[in-house]
Amino acid sequence: MEIDIPEHIKNFIDQVVDSFVMWDLLIFSSQRSVEIDTPQRTAQLLGRTEVEVEKPFSKLIELGIFVTEKQKDGGSICRMNQQSPFFPQLQQFISFNAEQENRLRILSYLLQKKAV
Repeated sequence: MEIDIPEHIKNFIDQVVDSFVMWDLLIFSSQRSVEIDTPQRTAQLLGRTEVEVEKPFSKLIELGIFVTEKQKDGGSICRMNQQSPFFPQLQQFISFNAEQENRLRILSYLLQKKAV
């Protein structure tokens, strides 16, 4: 059964959203003003384990959607990269998520793709 999702949103999902944790991470990160924090802190705020968040977080850094910056204290923090080629698609994906009906469409699409 074909799920009614705009093609550009499907393309973003196919390229980036490979799990429900990734979906959570993208929505959560888009709601933060600038800083996303560390994977450990993000996992804690999402109510997930560090292990669950580690792989999606790394993928977002690899895709250039997140960038890591060193802090003066020697630690590092992540933020969304507005210069990423994926950023416009991410914004469209986030806007699409604003309606519950669309979230249900995404859920169905991910379930069809057997996302975990």
